Amino acid sequence: MKTQMLKGLALSLFVAMTFSPLHAQTTAPQEPPAQESVTEEMGYGLGAAIASFFYIPAKFTYATLGLLTGGVGFALTGGRADVANNIIYPAVKGNWVVTPSNLKGTDPLYFVGAPPPESGPRVDAAPATPTTSVTR
Repeated sequence: MKTQMLKGLALSLFVAMTFSPLHAQTTAPQEPPAQESVTEEMGYGLGAAIASFFYIPAKFTYATLGLLTGGVGFALTGGRADVANNIIYPAVKGNWVVTPSNLKGTDPLYFVGAPPPESGPRVDAAPATPTTSVTR
């Protein structure tokens, strides 16, 4: 009985995490929302707290695995920080808690963060055209 309940909980968390980016990426409504009642605000607050109770451990696990994978990528590529950053940044960035505005749909909820900012060309990259020096 207990294992069936745990399997059901795991399945529901998997489905919720899989389809949450689809809902979170929608655009915000064009009209301002009407004034909400106190009980409605309290409901959104309670819903955000309950959602965060499940969301935070999932995000923490994802970020931890991203950090470990980024470290392995850094080691396997001979110390290339751009490889590690491309793995670590999306895992660590993004929202860490669910807020009432996320539940209302006014703010998006990003589980996976943005990639790292672009930097200049890699130092170890070969130049596009060979350089020749002419001495006179």
